[in-house]
Amino acid sequence: MIAAARCFDDAHLHAEALPGWEQLYSQISGGRFRSTLSRVRTSRLDIFRESFNQRVVQQGRAPGGMIHFALPIRAPSPLSLQGVAVPDNALMALRGGEDFVFHLPPGADSVQVSVPYEDLAELTPALCRPLREARGKTPVFPARPAALAALRALLNGVFEQALLDPALLSYAGNQKVIQHQLLDLLQDALADVALGERLGNLTFATHCDIVRRSQELALAKPDEPVTVLELCSRLRVSRRTLQNSFQLVADTTPVDYLRSIRLNAVRRMLLNPTQAGHGVRDAAGAWGFYHLGHFAGDYRKLFGEAPSHTRARALAHLGAPPGARGLESAHDATN
Repeated sequence: MIAAARCFDDAHLHAEALPGWEQLYSQISGGRFRSTLSRVRTSRLDIFRESFNQRVVQQGRAPGGMIHFALPIRAPSPLSLQGVAVPDNALMALRGGEDFVFHLPPGADSVQVSVPYEDLAELTPALCRPLREARGKTPVFPARPAALAALRALLNGVFEQALLDPALLSYAGNQKVIQHQLLDLLQDALADVALGERLGNLTFATHCDIVRRSQELALAKPDEPVTVLELCSRLRVSRRTLQNSFQLVADTTPVDYLRSIRLNAVRRMLLNPTQAGHGVRDAAGAWGFYHLGHFAGDYRKLFGEAPSHTRARALAHLGAPPGARGLESAHDATN
């Protein structure tokens, strides 16, 4: 068993700490980013717990060969997965290889459990079959409150024990007991649910889809920022509908959300060892920020530091000399 607990000051670095998951994390709300990640891995289970102090959107593809369950420990609304609102007493499930978009509000705290299909099929076939067949349908299921509470208690106990005395959890017999307890509680929690039924309503799913498609359009041409009028035209929705969708799903405006997505892309460039040498000016220009003063202010407001500081940390990690800054203005280097 491998147990680890880490803290991060950057959403991109947090996402990179989860190998096997093809995903990007983007910070949406402004301020210093703080997150925690605790992970316990055995030969048959992968369990991790995440918490964030800022609004984050996660998007990517779940690892294949497994079903991935998630449950909120603390989840202020709005929280949604695949266009479905996630209430307090709910379980989420992603199939192996499934693409996902997960919106988490500030203060969100959740646990994810990945189980191989073969184990699920052998130990809980009544749960495995409908989950495998439910691809493309809802990923959010109402759960029995008592079983959900017991599941949270079990997972909290596993993390506590893994940090206090990981040697005890290294025994194969103990790992087997944990896995069987988890699967038993998962099956109990979902016992009353028809897994093919959709939780939530079409209206919320439509709002989520508008946000998703807007983000895709914004990322399609990095150097050409998409406008609200363009989004309304391309998506064939009114300005009010567009505004309402972003407010409901992400608690912000379309302009602020899409600016945050582009700022996160710049930050990933500055943190990338192979791209850090291009400089702040190049990274900003590559993502459509033509006014460096406004860019630096927006960047600092979102991430709590200047873009030049982000790049300096990446260069320091590479061992580059302080003078290796490339072509930037003095404004970039100091703001």
